Amino acid sequence: MKLRLISLFCSKTEDDTGEDEPRLIVNGVQVWGAEAPGLNDRDTADLSAVPVIEFGTRARIELFDADAGGEDDDDLLGRFYVGRMQSGQGEVEYHFVEDDADYTLTYEVTS
Repeated sequence: MKLRLISLFCSKTEDDTGEDEPRLIVNGVQVWGAEAPGLNDRDTADLSAVPVIEFGTRARIELFDADAGGEDDDDLLGRFYVGRMQSGQGEVEYHFVEDDADYTLTYEVTS
């Protein structure tokens, strides 16, 4: 199975002041966000440069807002799984809405 990440749209940031520093993690590996600029409300990140991710029967996708320094850990904005059932459905969206944030990930699963 293959996962292609397309875009990440921020409707509402998790941070009360300033931009979020979102990080996408797939199966425990950060695949996007280290060098990316932060996102504010109504910003979209183009994820087309992220290489296609191969996985077995399912993949775990997590979105975090990185908190630099301090005692606060990175904030989990949501987690979900993709698998064979989504293969062939074309572009699909998932909404991350934990911790008062609102992000939409557009992705595609193929065989």
